[in-house]
Amino acid sequence: MVDEIRYVSLREILSRVTRHPLLQDLDLEAAIQYATDFFGIVGMPQMYQDKLACVDIHNYKGCLPCDVVRIEQVRDERTKACLRSMTDNFNTKSRPIPAGPTFRTNNTVIHTSIKEGKLLISYKAMMVDEDEIPMLPENSTFLRALESFIKKERFGVLFDTGKIKGDVLQHAEQDYCWNVGKCVNDFKIPSPSEMQTITGMMHRLIPSHREFQAGFKGLGDTEYFKKH
Repeated sequence: MVDEIRYVSLREILSRVTRHPLLQDLDLEAAIQYATDFFGIVGMPQMYQDKLACVDIHNYKGCLPCDVVRIEQVRDERTKACLRSMTDNFNTKSRPIPAGPTFRTNNTVIHTSIKEGKLLISYKAMMVDEDEIPMLPENSTFLRALESFIKKERFGVLFDTGKIKGDVLQHAEQDYCWNVGKCVNDFKIPSPSEMQTITGMMHRLIPSHREFQAGFKGLGDTEYFKKH
């Protein structure tokens, strides 16, 4: 598991890829598109940046930050209550109080069962530099996997236009499969500290059903029993 992630500019992978004679025409715009696609395909949370944003709610809705990739949690700033996903397709405003606050998203708008207020949103966002160009994890297996993905995609176009042979494309596809598998393993295998948290979650005699309301603060705590 990769515990600490540092980031480098996307220009680093562009420099790596364009060393190949068949990929020297790759520009920055195409590299950004490939990197965005690769992030979406692999979909590992560690590759994104954790961010918080305060959203004003007026008449049951508000505007989400423009860089939201995935929402992790939503909390009412006044009551500190966590909002769960809305199951009402009609977005009914009148709800019984015991049901708890809810939310759903539609494009860049968040709809809630709260008419007026402020929400604190915890979400995943793609890391970008001062020029709004995506940043990449400075991890050798990740960079090799992304390089292999770009190579595979570009070679697919070259094969379709008759510029390379099928065995060249096949080799690029095999190289990508190997590197992306190694990348996923490196990022998903838990570290010892994460394994301890997972153990605390699983080894409980009395299951807790209120972790969501508490924001999952004590989800991985060790359970203790007192003998009197």
